[in-house]
Amino acid sequence: MAKNAAMALDLALKINEDLINRQTQLRSRQRTKGSGYPILWRGALISPRKGKVVKLFIVAGEPSGDMHATELVHALKAKSPDIDVYSAGGPELAACSTQVADLSSLAVTGFFEVISYLPTIIRKFNHIVAEVEKIDPDVVVFTDYPDFNFRLAKRLAKPGRKLVYFISPQLWAWRKGRLKLVKKLIDKMLVIFPFEEAFYKENGVEAAFVGNPLVNTIPAMKEMSKENGAPRRILLLPGSRSKEVKSNLPTMCDAKLRMEGRIDADFSVLKHPSLDPALFECATAAGIRVFEGNPHKEFQSTDLAIACSGTVTFELALSGVPTVVLYRMSPVTYHIAKALVRVDAISIPNLILKHHVFPELIQDAASPEGIAEEVLSILNNPKRLAEIREELGRFRTLVKAFDADYAAREVFSLVEK
Repeated sequence: MAKNAAMALDLALKINEDLINRQTQLRSRQRTKGSGYPILWRGALISPRKGKVVKLFIVAGEPSGDMHATELVHALKAKSPDIDVYSAGGPELAACSTQVADLSSLAVTGFFEVISYLPTIIRKFNHIVAEVEKIDPDVVVFTDYPDFNFRLAKRLAKPGRKLVYFISPQLWAWRKGRLKLVKKLIDKMLVIFPFEEAFYKENGVEAAFVGNPLVNTIPAMKEMSKENGAPRRILLLPGSRSKEVKSNLPTMCDAKLRMEGRIDADFSVLKHPSLDPALFECATAAGIRVFEGNPHKEFQSTDLAIACSGTVTFELALSGVPTVVLYRMSPVTYHIAKALVRVDAISIPNLILKHHVFPELIQDAASPEGIAEEVLSILNNPKRLAEIREELGRFRTLVKAFDADYAAREVFSLVEK
């Protein structure tokens, strides 16, 4: 979810939380002294079901989370067929569990889009809380979607109930203040990047590296035998949202024009099916092929990609595609982010490899001239190109495929203690 949309969602849920807290305080004042129950820290009580998971509730608020959570549920059921699984998520989770809330309508982006959905979001949030209290599960698993799930975790935590977070938010990069919340509420983090396990353990949080679902689906780069003199294939990935394309594609097109006569290359740009074709008119005018389809198949024949920062850089690294990474935002947002972010790289491949294998052009550096020079310095330098590809081969050995069976064992281990 885009940061502005996340801010809107976080604000709305905070207001909702404050209202509920006030109602709770009013009710508690009406109780007679000593009638309440003691507040216990997480993990203080042993499950009354003697360590065996009988009921599990899983939450996934976005399509990718719905898909990955479903794979985890299948593994849980394979290990314990009698487990009762309840969910709040999308259609894939609904097919393998008892769904109490459909969250597919919450997959919106953009500040104003989220604002328009706030009544629905709050209504579904409160409905989930009420349903979980009725079900009283032994374990609740939260999948990604942090601005929704952290608020939900605060409401669902109770003595004897285990909370698991699957697919960590990027707390290692920004909003590290949430670590206190994680340490207080979450019994185990199931993380998908190797460096995340060490990060959480160093900060006193139990974590397990369970592998990355993308590794399961993206093939490694095939060795390509190019004919002598064949044009290079350069792929442009400006983003999957209108705002991203408007910001990135014209600059990419200008960079392409600046490379003409300096390299023999065919350029293509990936268009997300939901986007207006008019956004790509500048690409057509610049002689760039616009296409829709499976990007992973396209990666197999790509010599180099120019991509905005995001999950796609991880996918490109898995496919062995040398990539120039762009990261641009408004000046105000950039200066705020610069003060908050505490990492040496913005792309996951560089963080995993611990050095800048993918060049990163940030803010003003992501200019047409900067992009063109970086692309040419890679493709016109066989030694540098070979070094990048060698590092991407090493990258593939550092990550691992999502092991749903291992993830399921980690969940069960919490109630077997």
